[in-house]
Amino acid sequence: MSKNKSEQKKDPDKNENSDDVPMPLTSHLGELRKRLVRIIIVILVVFVGTTVVEMELDQPILSAFRAPLDARNVPLVFLELTEPFFTYLRIGLYAAIFLSFPYLLGQIWLFVRPALFSKERNAVWPFILLSYPLFVGGGLFGYFVVIPFGYDFFLGFENKFTLPSLSMASYLSLTIHLLFAFGLVFELPTVSFILTRLGLINATWLRKNRKYSLVVIFIGAAILTPPDVFTQTLMAGPLIILYEISILVSQMAGKKEKVPVPEKQKTPDKKSKS
Repeated sequence: MSKNKSEQKKDPDKNENSDDVPMPLTSHLGELRKRLVRIIIVILVVFVGTTVVEMELDQPILSAFRAPLDARNVPLVFLELTEPFFTYLRIGLYAAIFLSFPYLLGQIWLFVRPALFSKERNAVWPFILLSYPLFVGGGLFGYFVVIPFGYDFFLGFENKFTLPSLSMASYLSLTIHLLFAFGLVFELPTVSFILTRLGLINATWLRKNRKYSLVVIFIGAAILTPPDVFTQTLMAGPLIILYEISILVSQMAGKKEKVPVPEKQKTPDKKSKS
């Protein structure tokens, strides 16, 4: 008995997860199905609600998306007969996923948490708490800072020979794509925190590879944004700042308690041997 207790003390991770009884595959699949059903039900309910609101209350979500066009009085047109209907459905789906995303993260956490050790839990839970606010912050940054400058730049090519005629579907797709991209890149500090706590990276490694990261940042900005230098630069700038913030986050997350240095073993005296 004393031997088992000493083994449990030596391995605290195993001790904390000792109450997790191994589950058969069918139980895991049943738990996964329960979480997926709950997520789908919530998304469907929010989807129906947001779609009805969008169709019946003078398009509040689409009006918010087309706000950058109001300064130039550029209307949105539809080029196909079914385009407005499917645009409203897409708006309802995007809004439902966005509004129900915290619930989705909670269900994923409840499903994954029992399988994690304490070190892994401590590394993941900040991501669960901070991912949604950071994603929203990135989307707001893109909406209020980048999109007005970017769209005003492109609409500046309007003249008496070329007039803008923007399709509802294409404009919504481009705007959602940009907002999602900016929300995604704002997750960089939390990803850095998780990888540091898991021991995969550290602040020294991030500083050492800063020059390579700049190349990756501009390549990622070129992939996530439309093919123009102006928008790519508007995304690469915040990414560089977020990378520097990630170095600070990694440095704070990598701080460990000072471990006492073991004393050097005393070498036997030659006189004692003799």
